[in-house]
Amino acid sequence: MANIFFGISSESHIRNNIDKWVSIAGAPDIFSERDDHIEKYQMKLLGKYDLVSIDEALKRYPAADVWVTFPRVGNMPNMLAEKLPPKRIHFLEADLEYRKGCSYLGNYIIYGRKSFAPCSVAGRYPVMKTSGSIRERLAQWQGDTTRLIDDIRHERPNKCLDCHLINYGFWRTSVKLNTLSLAANNPGDICNFRCVYCYSRKDLKHLKNDRDGFSTYEILQQLSEMPELDTEIFTIRLSNGEFCANKYYKEMIDILLKTKWKIHLSSNCSIYREKLASLMQTGRIFELVTSIDAGTPETFKKIKQVNSFYKVIENLKKYPVDKTRFIMKYIFLEGINDNETDIDGFYEIVKELGGIAMLANDIRTNFAPYTDTMRTLTLRLVEKAKADGIHVVPNRSFLSPQDAKFINESYANAALA
Repeated sequence: MANIFFGISSESHIRNNIDKWVSIAGAPDIFSERDDHIEKYQMKLLGKYDLVSIDEALKRYPAADVWVTFPRVGNMPNMLAEKLPPKRIHFLEADLEYRKGCSYLGNYIIYGRKSFAPCSVAGRYPVMKTSGSIRERLAQWQGDTTRLIDDIRHERPNKCLDCHLINYGFWRTSVKLNTLSLAANNPGDICNFRCVYCYSRKDLKHLKNDRDGFSTYEILQQLSEMPELDTEIFTIRLSNGEFCANKYYKEMIDILLKTKWKIHLSSNCSIYREKLASLMQTGRIFELVTSIDAGTPETFKKIKQVNSFYKVIENLKKYPVDKTRFIMKYIFLEGINDNETDIDGFYEIVKELGGIAMLANDIRTNFAPYTDTMRTLTLRLVEKAKADGIHVVPNRSFLSPQDAKFINESYANAALA
């Protein structure tokens, strides 16, 4: 079987690694690169290996396996998979394999008070019981997730079997945590809104005086004492309760400032905190999400059960949202906000503040598809947004696959003004 080595970072990189690569894959018959990269290099690498385009390499060796030399591959595997069967694509440095999987499994955990979940697909993720310190819980997540992936790999019965996000692709071979999501509520978490669709309202009420578990502050404190997690890759997602209503918000921001973590924050933005604005100003919060869900104060109050429509907009104008990927979410609720007045009002807010519009569905519908009215309103929003250069994206964890695809395709196909 012939071998094609794909990817040239430098000839010195090849020289320093060729022996290791040969021990893994065998000797290469030829090296290849993308067409627009080839001209940077000599056509003979190390004085003996031909360097040609990947198309030319496959023309010469049509049955060859392709070995990617880069540790970070980006969209490269998908590009190669258009040219040859995925199972003939291998990786010399990247920890990837072709199998069933999804973008969450093996790197993501939703931390719960007495359980964890290995993904964030609302209402569908497998929940696993856990206990002990944060370090012990993460060790249990690693073991249980490793077994779950192995079950998926070998097509044994598993808890993710019927999930719509499971598909064939290039996924990591080993489990390594890079995202911890605090999406389930912990003792001490509170929220000043009472959104009609919120699945956490009862939990927050029961947790008000609960001491059986770690608070969000304690969780962040323990995580910050794990040097192996203190990297620019590790991400903390905070979407439990309202961060700015937590009495320890100052202490938590101090922890976040001391770490290298990337920070995703979901907030209703009804409370302005100067300390949070300062953290945002540093660029450490890479993503801020707020659910507006309305375009009028009347509908906002009906959904959120509080009269804070103008306060939220006022606070968003004060926060340095330009320092982050700022997302304003619209969760369609049948008979409440599925009308032109609200979708138009919502769009004007997005346009004024300069964010991204994210569309979702009421999770209480259990991934029911958008109604015809919701699809019509989606197209109305998308056409305006595309004309103004504003992005519209789906919230895949709260949508049917068909609606997520519909939103992406509608935006891609919308005509520019």
